Amino acid sequence: MNISKIKKIGQEVIKLESIALSKLSKSLDKNFIKAVELISQQNGKIIISGVGKSGNIAGKIAASFTSTGIPAIYLNPVDASHGDMGIIEKNDILIILSNSGESHELSDLINFSKKKKLKIISITSTDKSLLSKNSDISLVLPDHKEADKLQIIPTTSTTMSLALGDALCCSLLSIRKFDKKSFSELHPGGKLGKKLKTLNDIMDTDIPIINSNSTIIDAVLIMTEKKYGCVVVLDKYKKIKGIITDGDLRRSISKININAKATDIMKSNPIIASSDLLISSAIILMNKFSITSLIIAKENKPVGIVNIKKCLEND
Repeated sequence: MNISKIKKIGQEVIKLESIALSKLSKSLDKNFIKAVELISQQNGKIIISGVGKSGNIAGKIAASFTSTGIPAIYLNPVDASHGDMGIIEKNDILIILSNSGESHELSDLINFSKKKKLKIISITSTDKSLLSKNSDISLVLPDHKEADKLQIIPTTSTTMSLALGDALCCSLLSIRKFDKKSFSELHPGGKLGKKLKTLNDIMDTDIPIINSNSTIIDAVLIMTEKKYGCVVVLDKYKKIKGIITDGDLRRSISKININAKATDIMKSNPIIASSDLLISSAIILMNKFSITSLIIAKENKPVGIVNIKKCLEND
């Protein structure tokens, strides 16, 4: 086995495909913009189809659309010809992938869609193909060579088709109100969903609070009851005035009167966070300021509290 030769072949494949992707990026034109606008205005679902390797790419593109809140499904054109046309509804948009644009398996799907007056977006390598001529919007891949030594295995063409599908999906995200919270709601399971959880998902709304007229003994009692190692001091408008931690109490124990006002040992301007802060970011914030509990507030009014242990369990 010639290790250096194997590595060189691999590098050549990647280089060839990266050059093709660069050409694809430069080739995007008004048809790409039209495709994004059409999909953004759709009231139905996106049906994505292709044969063979193009079908595999179509399935991945459909999954990407669905994961970002755009209803999409992969429809095998052969299955469509044998009863699955019933999936298609009048407000749907069809995206068809075919390198040659001449795959005979697509004929029934194209004819059915045109009869139903569905809009068709094609991704193919030539605008002279049967598929392109029957599409409302044709996205044509630039000239390219397949990356295998015979130049016949779908490699460069499928890489470009996948990248073009990603470009459509991500461009749509940029013009829609879809953020990390929206993504998290669609991905509640798995590591990714966990990483996108916010403080709102885990915060405790039973907050240890006292008013500014409370005594130090009041603070101790509330701190003991709530078990967060701190109490939040509120002013007369129910806004955060300061915080007292168990560390503040220990450091002041030899010189305080427990019947004195809590504000005497209170720290002003405590660290607070918004409820939409990612849990991972909250951990970084608490470590930065060496605190174990974090107040969650809206317009400087407390809405929740969380400790670092709870954050670590959910990160």
